[in-house]
Amino acid sequence: MTMSMQPSVLNLVLAAGGDNPFAGTIYQGIAAAIVFIVVLVILKKLAWGPILTGLQDRENKIKTDLEEAEKSARDATATLKQYEAKLAAAQEESRKLIEEARGEAQRVAAQLKDQTQTEITQMKDKAARDINAAKEQAITELYSQAAIMSTQIAGRILKRELNADDQQAIVDESLAQLKAENN
Repeated sequence: MTMSMQPSVLNLVLAAGGDNPFAGTIYQGIAAAIVFIVVLVILKKLAWGPILTGLQDRENKIKTDLEEAEKSARDATATLKQYEAKLAAAQEESRKLIEEARGEAQRVAAQLKDQTQTEITQMKDKAARDINAAKEQAITELYSQAAIMSTQIAGRILKRELNADDQQAIVDESLAQLKAENN
């Protein structure tokens, strides 16, 4: 940058006052003080009040904003605690439901096992009864056939035929005797 040769305001003031920039008469000092005081009073009346009011309003707004932020933080903390409590309660409730479901499943499994065991026992008992009944029937038929054959053989030996009533009486008597011997 090149310095221009134009005189600056400071250079002019220094040149006008000589070497002392504060050189002047007492009247000039008093006039300057009066002008300063008048400007100060005017500024106080016109500008200082609105400036202070603006600063006070700004301070009040900042305080209000801080109080609202603190209140919001407290509310958020309280809400967070409520949600945490609700979450803990929900977790506890779900844990209880899971435990109840497990208990119910175990109870149902035990009930089904018992029911199945009962059915198996009943089926075994029925099968044993059916086997015994079939055995008794087979023994009865065997005895009956044996008695008929014996009667026929005995009838041939004796050369005489027994009538049906005699034959049935002999069969019944033989069956009763065999049953008595088996028991």
